Amino acid sequence: MLSLQATLRYFRDNQPDAPFLGRLDSFIKEVQEGIHGVNYKIGAPKIIPKLKEDKASDTKINICRPIASFGLKDKIILSIVNRYLTGVLDPYFIDNSFAFRSKRMIKEKLMCPTHHEPVEEILAYRKRFEEGSLYVAECDMKKFFDTVSHTLIKKIFAQFFSRKGMESYPQQDLGDAKRILYDYLDSYTFNKSVLPLNKKQAHFDRFYIPKGEYAWVGKELVANGYYKRLSSAKIGIPQGGALSGLIANAVLHGIDRKITALQDGKLLYLRFCDDMLIIHPQQQKCQQAFQQYLLGLNSKKLVVHNPVETPYATPKKFWSEKSKSCYKWGNETGMGSPWIGFVGYEVHYQGHIRVRKSSLLKEMKKQFRVVGDLKQILRDPNCRSGKGSIYESVASRLIGMSVGRVALWNYKQIPNEMCWVSGYKLLTDNKYSRIQLKRLDSSRNRLLLKLRLMVGKMGNNDESTAKSGSRISEPIYHGFPFSYYYQALKDKKEHDV
Repeated sequence: MLSLQATLRYFRDNQPDAPFLGRLDSFIKEVQEGIHGVNYKIGAPKIIPKLKEDKASDTKINICRPIASFGLKDKIILSIVNRYLTGVLDPYFIDNSFAFRSKRMIKEKLMCPTHHEPVEEILAYRKRFEEGSLYVAECDMKKFFDTVSHTLIKKIFAQFFSRKGMESYPQQDLGDAKRILYDYLDSYTFNKSVLPLNKKQAHFDRFYIPKGEYAWVGKELVANGYYKRLSSAKIGIPQGGALSGLIANAVLHGIDRKITALQDGKLLYLRFCDDMLIIHPQQQKCQQAFQQYLLGLNSKKLVVHNPVETPYATPKKFWSEKSKSCYKWGNETGMGSPWIGFVGYEVHYQGHIRVRKSSLLKEMKKQFRVVGDLKQILRDPNCRSGKGSIYESVASRLIGMSVGRVALWNYKQIPNEMCWVSGYKLLTDNKYSRIQLKRLDSSRNRLLLKLRLMVGKMGNNDESTAKSGSRISEPIYHGFPFSYYYQALKDKKEHDV
């Protein structure tokens, strides 16, 4: 951003007639007119299928998520309006809703909450109740973004805009923001923008996805009595759209308030978008809050993964489900568990933290995908890059995505940013996390070794390739300074479990 601003200042001072400045100023004016002009409409987004699995299958149906991609101008307008409305509405939301929030003071820093903060809340809560077991309930919604009602959204935002204190905001600004919010809703519905694409395999073929399909919970919506006819309902908001996170917080805010009204000094309620966690020392209180939450979702015509109840499920089924009725968290056997999972982490009742199994497998699959993409490049007869250069590129990419831009001269001091390790900075040094991190290191090293052997077997008479290929025979060090294990735990105190 600073570089762009410096470039603009230089050209405005020294070459004010540069053609790109005219185009930029014209585009900025179009954005301003789009926000403040009553005739501008948000266009329908392009729908892009995103595989839920890491790789498409040729033999079975490939379930996809519909990612909405708006045009550049619309994307900028929606981002500006989202920032404005988030600032207006954020003070009304409860503190323990952590996703898509404005900046607030966290550990003496002004920052937006992340997925780390709810886990720290769990740890602090656990310390308050170190003795004995606690009771936990988890809930995850089915297709929240695809099923939320437009009528409900408009009703809820109308209630927010009519609240006391809204008159202090410029009415023109609020009016423009509301208009664009409602344009955003009108630009998309799941049942009309996405569902018909299931009958058009050509749509999925453009993205190299055979037998593609967008999953749908229409039967549940009808069975629950939410709608008589889905064809006429306006439901679903764009996944990937700038305003969708704010809409989620606004829709679920009423439920948040109902649960916090049950606060007796011992209840912990956490929500991160459509994921929810309730903890209480008493099973009855935990169950009461959980039932209130489910009733709230039902009143808003939302579908949940059916909560698994302790007496009626095998342990394997119980822990594989996304929603769970009240169970014990502590040193328990059977349906109790020493671990609870939330936002990619798993927290032990003794305070240890490890990576959630699904998150660990996702990172390993990403390693395979990166190496697999480069293997395809190596097999391309038209590839002009040297084999050694491609190998080093893969190694750098794997290291960058895992621990950041680390080098031998700075690995002790450099902060891990925009990488896997930065997403799990709360990991503690315990036997569970050590095993997981070493497993990631081992997986990456094996992939690099296989790629190295593959490159070494490929001959090429090209001089540049010969030079770069010679580097393959030289040792390339990717040891502990570049490892998940070292970088994730380098600032942690050593201790044995």
